[in-house]
Order: sequence, then structure tokens, then C-alpha cells
Amino acid sequence: MTLSTYFAFLGVAVILAVTPGPDTLLSLRYALVSRRAGALAAAGSSVAMFVWAALAALGLAALFEASDIAYYVVSLLGGCYLLVLGARTCLTARGRFRNAAVITAAGLQRATPAKKRTTTTPLTPFFAGIATCMTNPKVGLFFLALFPQFTPTAMGPVFAIAVLGGTVVVTVYAYLIGIVMMVDAANRWLSNPRVTGWIELVSGLTLLGLGIYMVIAGTVGLAL
Repeated sequence: MTLSTYFAFLGVAVILAVTPGPDTLLSLRYALVSRRAGALAAAGSSVAMFVWAALAALGLAALFEASDIAYYVVSLLGGCYLLVLGARTCLTARGRFRNAAVITAAGLQRATPAKKRTTTTPLTPFFAGIATCMTNPKVGLFFLALFPQFTPTAMGPVFAIAVLGGTVVVTVYAYLIGIVMMVDAANRWLSNPRVTGWIELVSGLTLLGLGIYMVIAGTVGLAL
């Protein structure tokens, strides 16, 4: 692989990273909880993406290209998971709006911002990132379509996994961590429960929309 070819691949990785998707929304959603939670969600998505890279390099992701049923089943499962995440996020937004209403009614607009809620377990965001990415078959198809174009003929799966997969994972992780850090830097502004409530609500509705799309696509595909 020449340096120019690698930079071309890096450009594709950057485009993938900055394209909004479930992983971006999940990192943003958990960054509202804490910087650590957001970083764990980003790490989980990156680990799952590396697994997809390995599956694609080993040819296992070709199953989705050869079998419509396998693709639609994973899409259906992923859509259901996004629906659960979206519903939970919307419920969190409702709780934030209620807190804002209580603060306003009590005349405590200048009171100390409410503490950020904690997740069920410290690793909840990490496993949520893994589940969100692993139930998105489009990630596997992305690697499957990309690897043959950039893998030298003399190189095997190890090169594709370590160099190409590693490049994509590092690029995506850096972008997600950047989002988490920006949210954390804006913590004072985001401490307003009404502001965070709207962000949670938009994120939740978007996740619900993506989930509905994936469920419909999976259901229709299996029915045909």
C-alpha cells in the first residue's frame, strides 16, 4: 500500500466517522450523563467496529451479502434495540423537563444545578455501544465493500484487520471522543435541565426513527 492510497483510505474513514449514525447519537446521549459515560459508549462502539472489521476480513460478513434473511434478522434486532434506547432516552428527557418545571415553580432558577444521574452500572454505556454497533449490519457491509479495494494482493486478513480496520476504528473513536469532550466543555450551559431535556428528546426521537426504519426494513425483507 502506497502512502497516497493510505491517505485515500483515511479520507474514507473520516467520512464514515463524521456521518451521523446511532453510534454518534449514543455517545452524545451518554456524554450528557458524564464525560466518563460518553467515553465508555464511544469505546464500546469502537470495539464493536473492530470486531466487524475482523469479521469482514475473515469473510464472515459476506453472509449478509449472500443471505438477505441474515441481514434482515440482524437489522430487525438492531431496530428493536434502538427502539428501546430511544424510548428510554425520551423518558429521561421527560424527567429533565419535570425537574426544570419544579425549579421554575420554586423560584430556584439560580440554584445549584442538579447532579447528573448515574447509569445502572459503570459499564452500561460500554455494552450499549457494543450492542448498538454490532446490531447494525451496514457496518459489516461497509468493511466488506472497502477492504478488497485497499488491501494489497500480497497481504492477508491480518493486514486488513490491523491496518485498515485499526485506521477506521481510531478515526471513529477520535471523532466520538471529540463529541464527548465538546459536550463536557459545555457542561455549564448543559447543566440547565430544560436544555439537556431538549437534547435528550431530539436524540431519543432520532433513535426511535432509526429503530422504526430498521424494524420495518427487516420485517418487510423477511416477509418478501
